[in-house]
Amino acid sequence: MISLPRKWSQKYSIKKGDELEVEEQGDKIIIQITNSPSNKEITVDLSDLTPRLADRFMARAYQKGYDSITVKYNNPEIAIAVQNKVNELLGFEIMEQTKGTLIIKSISQKLNIDFDSSLRRAFLIVIDMAETCLESYKQGDKKTLENLYYKDFDVNKFCYFCLRYINKGFYGEFGTYILYYLIEILEDAGDEYKYLASHLAKIKTKKKSLIDILFKVNELTKLGYDFFYKPEKDKAVKSINLYNNIKAEIQKMLSTSDQNEAAALNCLDVIARIMYHFPTMRLDTLKGMSG
Repeated sequence: MISLPRKWSQKYSIKKGDELEVEEQGDKIIIQITNSPSNKEITVDLSDLTPRLADRFMARAYQKGYDSITVKYNNPEIAIAVQNKVNELLGFEIMEQTKGTLIIKSISQKLNIDFDSSLRRAFLIVIDMAETCLESYKQGDKKTLENLYYKDFDVNKFCYFCLRYINKGFYGEFGTYILYYLIEILEDAGDEYKYLASHLAKIKTKKKSLIDILFKVNELTKLGYDFFYKPEKDKAVKSINLYNNIKAEIQKMLSTSDQNEAAALNCLDVIARIMYHFPTMRLDTLKGMSG
């Protein structure tokens, strides 16, 4: 038996006999209202912003947990940017559109998906993008490379959902802030593989040295995934050694690369730095490190 804080109970009109949800999370117990009425709403005027800034606003408002977003605008390009972004926001729909106004709302407080499966799905799509880049470049399949950006939409959907879920009150099994950061950079990795594919499609001649770097960066990406779900010391050591090797090979190849190759190498460098964070940010979870 426990006593609930009086002010919190009064704020949410909790009475004797009401049902509350109780969830165990490690050394914490989370108590929450079964049907929480706390919907977050926001009204903003995006007039005179660029479409890109309108896109960014919608992503952040969704991630921060808003349930109803009223957007005012004075440019049809802003409306198009908002409409396109809503397609990447799981559980969100445009409910009303009038001249100069869009009303977007969450159509489901609890989607039929969960945090863990969404995060794993985002990881696996990034790995699939990595393998597609390598195999398509080796085979000279420019069309597949040029269309890879479609997969990044799915990475965005699942990462955005996970970030929103955290801001709605989810607590991870390790530091929430670290978890939030890792999901943010996983979404960045999807972006970089998208850019990488577009640069690879423009390269006229295949180079074995670039194929080798692609393969190693993909291995580092897979190691980041493996370590995240099953932290082991040998994976951390392998990651740092592989990362250092990749950096040296990229630096060596840059001196003889043309513009498109250099752009691809820059993407690979960014991806390597992103994926290297997954082992290093969770070293404290390794067994046998104490003392």
